[in-house]
Amino acid sequence: MTIALEFLKLFFTFFRIGAFTFGGGYAMLPLIQDAVLQNKWLSEEAIVNFIAVSESTPGPFAINIATYVGMERGRALLDLPGGFLGAATATLGVVLPSFIVILIVARVYKKFQESNVVKGCMTGLRPTAIGLIAGAVLTIGQTVLFP
Repeated sequence: MTIALEFLKLFFTFFRIGAFTFGGGYAMLPLIQDAVLQNKWLSEEAIVNFIAVSESTPGPFAINIATYVGMERGRALLDLPGGFLGAATATLGVVLPSFIVILIVARVYKKFQESNVVKGCMTGLRPTAIGLIAGAVLTIGQTVLFP
């Protein structure tokens, strides 16, 4: 696979994660873990270690981990300058879906803010986000406590 295709794969992997995950960075964690391990971009131990570092690093969790994975993948593809390019690619991928959705929601929010369907959807998303976060806690807890 060419380097350009690898960067596109990195972008679209994080774009998909950003587009289909509600609940923030911790809700994205199981999807990020699966994608990173499936593509063999990092080891499970490296992911767990970075999660620990990300907790003490300022900024949103999902952006931190996307930047880190992108940096590591970019370095593997292009050596030194690739780290920046990979970090920018993965970060843009994870942020862009939310940015697009917020632009759309801002345009139509006034029209639908009192809709019972919209209120119901928002209420239904809460348990889903909690379930994704709980899954991440169990996966990481299992890796940390029972390596």
